Amino acid sequence: MTDHVARGGLSAAEIEREDATRHSAAAERGDAPLLPSERLWGFWEFTYANSALAIATWAFLIGGAIGLFVGPKEGIAAIVIGNIVGVVLTSLATTCMSGRYGVEQFIALRSQFGYNGSRVVYVLAVVLLTMGWLAVLAMMFGRSIDGLMALSAGEAANPTGVKMVIAAIGAILVTWFIVAKGPTSIKFFNMVVSPALVILMGVMLYLILSQRSFSELLALPALDPPFEDNTLNFIVAVEVNLAAGFSWWPYIGNLARLTKNERTAFWPNILGIFGAAALGEIVGLLAAVSLGESDPTIWMTKIAGPVIGIIALLFVAFANMTSMANILYTSIVGLRQVGTASVRRIPWGTVLFLFCLIPLGLVVFYPQMYDGFFIFLVWTSALNSALAGIGIVDYFFLRGQKLDMRSLHGPQQNGPYRFWGGFNPIGLLALAVGCIVYVVIFNPQTLASLPAFKYLTASIPACVAAGAVHYVLTRLFARGRGWGQYP
Repeated sequence: MTDHVARGGLSAAEIEREDATRHSAAAERGDAPLLPSERLWGFWEFTYANSALAIATWAFLIGGAIGLFVGPKEGIAAIVIGNIVGVVLTSLATTCMSGRYGVEQFIALRSQFGYNGSRVVYVLAVVLLTMGWLAVLAMMFGRSIDGLMALSAGEAANPTGVKMVIAAIGAILVTWFIVAKGPTSIKFFNMVVSPALVILMGVMLYLILSQRSFSELLALPALDPPFEDNTLNFIVAVEVNLAAGFSWWPYIGNLARLTKNERTAFWPNILGIFGAAALGEIVGLLAAVSLGESDPTIWMTKIAGPVIGIIALLFVAFANMTSMANILYTSIVGLRQVGTASVRRIPWGTVLFLFCLIPLGLVVFYPQMYDGFFIFLVWTSALNSALAGIGIVDYFFLRGQKLDMRSLHGPQQNGPYRFWGGFNPIGLLALAVGCIVYVVIFNPQTLASLPAFKYLTASIPACVAAGAVHYVLTRLFARGRGWGQYP
């Protein structure tokens, strides 16, 4: 029977249009790679999209945290060094393969970890990371509202009080409601908030420089350096920024699949992600050291005065919800992609609410997380730096930038990316080694470190160790067992 007859007498042109529509819908969900004709972004479009993602209120938080360790001169150097290294390595590991093949990032990870192993990585790198960020941003929203109410009433703010907790809970619930409505509402918020955040950064930078000259700012000391050794304080600041750079690992690969080619997928990350995030961090750093307060919900009112302070706090609260909506939507889309059939059967609004339960618990029972959020950020680098090392080695050195799209998207149970029961034990072992190397060299919880940390950081050795283990063991064992379709 011909295809024409099988499809109810449709013409060849109608069949072609129907197939194209089906492929386009599957590609949008990540079930199929995006064809070159379906990709939306050139160089500047992707640069703008990256900038909109990176210009977020968490940049103020990270910059303020840097001010705890070093002054502005060393802090700006740490921001530039850490972010550029982290962003470049993360981009090499994720955006190049997505840009070349139009493949969804976690589908591509089947080639490194197996189809079940990629689910494990998703839970570790996306679910836990996003839950932590949702809690931190919700608490920042709550502190903004508490500060706004205190400023309006002429009272002292209570950053850990009941008002903060109630407002933070409300932020998570409103975010759930917004995302449950779908991506259209999120797109509207992005178009408004991203340019406005640039304006807010410019205003804050102007106000800072109107009080002190740039040379005076550079001479200011750190707020609360934990070590007498200034070199060690500087390396910790670099490590925090490396963590910030690596923290983009779960997100930018799927953005890059919308770009037209590999170059367009890679280079805009330098202008967009690095440039925008570094700008926000530098503003947060300068404000923190000049005003003696690392929390942006406090220094904004100090630097801007009551009227502008109220407007800034209100805007920061609103902008936080936009950031929360972006990362929640991205995470749940990925969860439904890598999840089992039972997960995909859960209604959209229900799975969103279930995802929000842990952030709600953190807001209520662990509000202290906000003040030490940089510890949470640095912990994520133990995982993300190792993932970057494995991704670079696997895609560039073991596979020669060649992936089999049919095998990645076809039935997995007997496919070449099955490995061992759907898990690649080599990739998972390399990931574990990278994480262990990181924690041995530098403990994010206590800031205890080995002498080598002062010269190597912790993220770079973890990245190199994970990549080296993955390369050596794959060469020794994977090809002989027919695992992973390695050449």
